Amino acid sequence: MGRPVDAEPSRVSCKFPNSDELSSRSWGSTGVKIVPRILFELDQAGLLQLLSQPLDVADLLVTLCKKYGFDGLVVETWSQWAASGLLQHASFQLQAVQALRLLAEVLHKPTDSPRMELILAVPPFEAADKGPVLAMSDFEELRAFVDFFSLMTYDASSPSKPGPNAPWKWVKSNAHAASTALKRQSTRPEQVLFGLNFYGNDYIQPLAGGPIIGHEYLSLLKTHDPVIRWDQKTKEHVFDYAEGNEAHVVYYPTKVSIQKRLVLAHKCGLGISIWEIGQGLDHFYDLL
Repeated sequence: MGRPVDAEPSRVSCKFPNSDELSSRSWGSTGVKIVPRILFELDQAGLLQLLSQPLDVADLLVTLCKKYGFDGLVVETWSQWAASGLLQHASFQLQAVQALRLLAEVLHKPTDSPRMELILAVPPFEAADKGPVLAMSDFEELRAFVDFFSLMTYDASSPSKPGPNAPWKWVKSNAHAASTALKRQSTRPEQVLFGLNFYGNDYIQPLAGGPIIGHEYLSLLKTHDPVIRWDQKTKEHVFDYAEGNEAHVVYYPTKVSIQKRLVLAHKCGLGISIWEIGQGLDHFYDLL
């Protein structure tokens, strides 16, 4: 993951964690594309300033891609902007689209290197609760130059509202919305990547807890030997356990829940994006 950390009027800089390791790494000729995730960790004033110099930002990011041999970028700005409410302002929305369009043009510009891709991480078309959404009008505008959209069809719950990570009715509604949108003048049916979570949540009732990954999930199974239930309505597996005076409820994906969502994505003509490789159980990859 990289993040721009400076946005003075005269310059824009970016910091990559473990850059020394990246400099010495050779990705080889495996055919696998490496597209790092980029976050803009700025306050509102810094972000507005950054958008005032989009060409500098685009040139910097493309230079970094070439330096480290990346094949493009996964940019998470749209979901950040949507969550902050900034996209509700027409002037900001216009600047944001222009900045992303310029970044796409620089990434796609013919050079001696292969064409690089712009993948935009976006909120779902329909919110699980009161969260941000991807407006269909924005999608129609962005799809002209964005290579792929990574649709965040997960994180439907939180410690303040514990429940399944990606309840079936909600993910199905978003998959159908994406499919319908893609059928309108789309030459690439898998432009939308349906988001799958490989992590889970361990909620402490009533309002605490948070994400867990594979080894933590296995540790809970070994320690508590819980009864795992299948929730037919949400199509997720869940179990309860107690630790001291705390009552826990755990939602974690399984091969059954993942397979159902893969079939749904295939029927709707969508690709797949996973949050995140390495967080799940090894046998999850048997399905891919």
